[in-house]
Amino acid sequence: MVYIIDKAGSSELAEKNEIDFEKIDRIITISCTGFFAPGLDYELIKEFNIAPGVKRTNIGFMGCAASLVGINSVWEAMQQQRNENILMVSVELCSLHLQTEPTRDNILANMIFADGAAAAYFSKSDSSNKRKLKIQFAESFLFEDSAKFMGWKIGNNGFEMMLSSELPKIILNSAAPKAKEILAEKEIDISKIKHWALHPGGRAILDSLQNGLELSDEQLKPSRKVLLNFGNLSSVSILFVLKNILENSELHKDDYLCAIAFGPGLTMELVLFKVS
Repeated sequence: MVYIIDKAGSSELAEKNEIDFEKIDRIITISCTGFFAPGLDYELIKEFNIAPGVKRTNIGFMGCAASLVGINSVWEAMQQQRNENILMVSVELCSLHLQTEPTRDNILANMIFADGAAAAYFSKSDSSNKRKLKIQFAESFLFEDSAKFMGWKIGNNGFEMMLSSELPKIILNSAAPKAKEILAEKEIDISKIKHWALHPGGRAILDSLQNGLELSDEQLKPSRKVLLNFGNLSSVSILFVLKNILENSELHKDDYLCAIAFGPGLTMELVLFKVS
């Protein structure tokens, strides 16, 4: 995986991230804060001279977990196609949906959500000397009767968010045990997972995950740093956390890295990587 975070010309981006845009076979675009047509995929094809026959997938309105849904799609595509090169781009403009009515949900959303964009490049070619993450598996889980804990709907004055104050408790008592169960079913010893990319949905969310998964302060540092510096960037956040780990953590070959994020439903997305 190579991350593209700087706005620049296509030739500069290609050189910096060791990407040949002409060889991209699939584009996955992600957003839960807006839509237009032709969409982001069209703009990327134009901007970077990507082949017009590129396969395109758009993942919309799947919340903060959407980038892990995208990685799940990457993993599935790569099981079927041996040599696909895939570009995944997530763009969130949460500020478009600020609400002025002083309800608890509106105040909370206005305080923590922010705008951001990030991209990841996936390929089976191993020409770069950079540390990379190899997908081991991706899992999804929808918690029963949980829609009341997180949601977003279109109201008379734009998008209206609902975030239950019970969410941290649900994550501690239901999501963390389920994550442990998924890893155990895959015969992964949770104590052997050195690195964790946890969606920085808020301080209480991270506290619940840390307590429920029994993680150290050091393991939470990348997620907490992204929350402190950027806020909650919805689906973009997990890519910022992964980038932070790749750039600032001591990674060794065959280390495990587990990423977890949540979306409306309540759904949990979990992806396990191995450092290569």
